[in-house]
Order: sequence, then structure tokens, then C-alpha cells
Amino acid sequence: MKTELEKPKILLDTKPLIKLFAQEEGWNEVQKILFKIEAEEIEAAISVVTLTEIYYKYMQENRPDLAKMRVEELANALYIKKLDISQSVAIKAGEFKGKYSISIADAFISATAYFERATVISDDPDFRKIPEIKTATEKEFSASIVK
Repeated sequence: MKTELEKPKILLDTKPLIKLFAQEEGWNEVQKILFKIEAEEIEAAISVVTLTEIYYKYMQENRPDLAKMRVEELANALYIKKLDISQSVAIKAGEFKGKYSISIADAFISATAYFERATVISDDPDFRKIPEIKTATEKEFSASIVK
């Protein structure tokens, strides 16, 4: 078994989780990653901003029941850390937003990954604009962990 230092460290963006919940294209790659997380082969986290994005997505679809259920599922997933927004993250998010013209949510998620030294897992092209962070699509990351 790998030690803590050898484990890949990832920060899941909102998009892969939505793919998983809706079983959209690529959801099976996300599921493979989650199996590795549950097996403690990968250290994983989400920004609390992801909870916001998931909640409002289902509210926009007029599904408050699903909004609450999905956020509770993530909140109760003990194998995924939920990372708050510190003052340092807030300032770095402002820097990323200003330098790269990305959404404020992506700026917060990117800044969180920056301080965690984690790879952002997403196919959102905004993350590729930021050279200060590592990013991989679900497919790229899944291929790199399958041995």
C-alpha cells in the first residue's frame, strides 16, 4: 500500500461529479477514480464552492429535493475532504480571476487546488488556462492510475 506521501492528491471539480450523478458521458471514468479514493489509494477533496454549484444546478432544474440529496451525499462522503475558503484562497482566487478571465467558482476551486498542491480533475478548459496548477480530465487521470 502506498504511503501518504506517494498518494496522488486531487481536487474534484463540480463537472465530474455532475457527470457521475447524471450518468453523462465520462461518468464511468469518475466512478473508477472514486473507487480508488474509497480504497485510500488517492487523497481527494472538493472545494465548498462545489457544494454551491451542485445545489444551484438542481435548484435551476426546479429539483430542491435532488439539490439537498446530492449535497448531503457529498457532505457525508468521509473519504473526500471538504475544503473551506481561507483568506489566502480568496486572494489567490481574485488573482486567478483577474489574470485568466475565468468564472469566480473556477477561480476559487483553482486557488484551493493551488494551496493544496492537488491536481484539478475536470474537462473544463478554464483550468488549463492557469499554469500555476495541475489539471487532468477524468479520462486522463483515470488512465494514469490504472495499473
